[in-house]
Amino acid sequence: ALDLKSNGLTGQIPDEIGDCSSIKTLDLSFNNLDGDIPFSVSKLKHLETLILKNNQLVGAIPSTLSQLPNLKILDLAQNKLSGEIPRLIYWNEVLQYLGLRGNQLEGTLSPDMCQLTGLWYLSLQGNKFTGPIPSVIGLMQALAVLDLSYNQLSGPIPSILGNLSYTEKLELNDNQLTGSIPSELGKLTGLYDLNLANNSLEGPIPNNISSCVNLNSLNLSSNHLSGPIPIELSRINNLDILDLSCNMITGPIPSAIGSLEHLLKLNLSKNALVGFIPAEFGNLRSIGEIDLSNNHLGGLIPQELGMLQNLMLLKLENNNITGDVSSLMNCFSLNTLNISFNNLAGVVPTDNNFSRFSPDSFLGNPGLCGYWLASCRSSSHQDKRKHCVSLSTNLEGCNTRHCSGWACYPPDDFNSCLQAAQSSCFQRYLC
Repeated sequence: ALDLKSNGLTGQIPDEIGDCSSIKTLDLSFNNLDGDIPFSVSKLKHLETLILKNNQLVGAIPSTLSQLPNLKILDLAQNKLSGEIPRLIYWNEVLQYLGLRGNQLEGTLSPDMCQLTGLWYLSLQGNKFTGPIPSVIGLMQALAVLDLSYNQLSGPIPSILGNLSYTEKLELNDNQLTGSIPSELGKLTGLYDLNLANNSLEGPIPNNISSCVNLNSLNLSSNHLSGPIPIELSRINNLDILDLSCNMITGPIPSAIGSLEHLLKLNLSKNALVGFIPAEFGNLRSIGEIDLSNNHLGGLIPQELGMLQNLMLLKLENNNITGDVSSLMNCFSLNTLNISFNNLAGVVPTDNNFSRFSPDSFLGNPGLCGYWLASCRSSSHQDKRKHCVSLSTNLEGCNTRHCSGWACYPPDDFNSCLQAAQSSCFQRYLC
C-alpha cells in the first residue's frame, strides 16, 4: 500500500507512479495535487483501491482505468474533473465503490452502469449530469447507497428503484425530477434516508412510504406535493427528521404524528395546512425543532408544548393561532421563537427569561403586548378577558372540541367576563 493522504502534497501525480506495479492500495487523498490523472495508473494491475479524492485534479477520467482488473474502490470525489464518465468503467465486474461527487462531470447517465452488479456505493452528487435516471439502475440490486443529488436530472423517478431491496440511502434531491413519488419506494424496507427534496414532484405522498419502517430521515420538501399528510407516517417509529415543507399539502396535521417519540426535527412549513396544533405534540420529548409557519392553522398553542424541554426552535408565524403564549414559558431550551402574524392576545411574560426573544418574534399580533412597550394597550373588553379562566363547562356557541368553556375569576364580575369569553369564542380570538 502507498498511503500519502493528508500530507500537503502539491504538484502533479508523477507518471512514474505506474512503476509501483505491486501495490494494491494507492491513497493520495486530501492533498493539493493538480493536473490530470496520469494514464500510467492503469499499469497497476494489482491495484484494488484508488483514492484520489479532495485534491485539485482536472481533466477527464481516464478510460484506461477500466484496464485495472482488480479495482474494487474508485474514489475521485471533490476534484475538478470534467467530461463524461467513461463507459468502459461500467464493465468492471469487481468494482464495489464508485465515488465521483463534487466534480464538474456532465452528460447523461449511461444504461451501461447496470453492468456494475457488485456495486454497493454510487455517488454522483454535485455534478452537471442531465437527462433521465436510467431505469436499469433498478437492476443494480447490491446498491446500499445511491446518491444522484445536486445535478440536473429530469423526468420521473423510475418505479423499478423499488427493487433496490438492499438500499439504505437514496438521495435524489436537488434535481429537476417530475411526476409522482412511486409507491414502489415503499418496498425499500431497509431504507434509512430518503431525500427527494427540491424537485418538481407532484401528487400525493404515498401511504405505503410508512412501510420503510427503518427510516431515520424523510425529506420531501420543496416540491409540488398535494393532498393530506398520510396518518401512516406515524408508523415510522425511528424517524428523526420529517421535512414536508414548501409543498401544497392540505388538511389537518394528524395527531398521530405525536407518537413519533424519536423525532428531532419536524418541518411542515409553507403548505396549506388547516386545523389546530395537536396537543399530542407534547409527547415529542426528543424534538429540537418544530416549524409550522406559513400555513392556515388556528386554535390555541397547546399547553402540552410546555413539556418539550429539548425544544430549541419553534416557528409558528403567519398562521391564525389565537390565545396567549403562556404555554411556552417552560420551554427553557428555546433559543429561536417566531409567533408573529397570528391572532395572539394578552401579555408576553418576562419571567423564565422569556424576554430573551426579540420583539420581532411577536409582530403582527394586535392583541399582544409585552416588555418592549412602555405600556400595554388595554380596553375594558380586554381587561375582562384577562380574568377568564378555563373550566370544563361548555359555552353555547363555542366549538366544544377546542373551547372547553370559560368562567370568571373573581366571580363578582362573572356576567361581563362570560359575555367577553362568548364573544371571543365566537370571533375565534380565544377559542
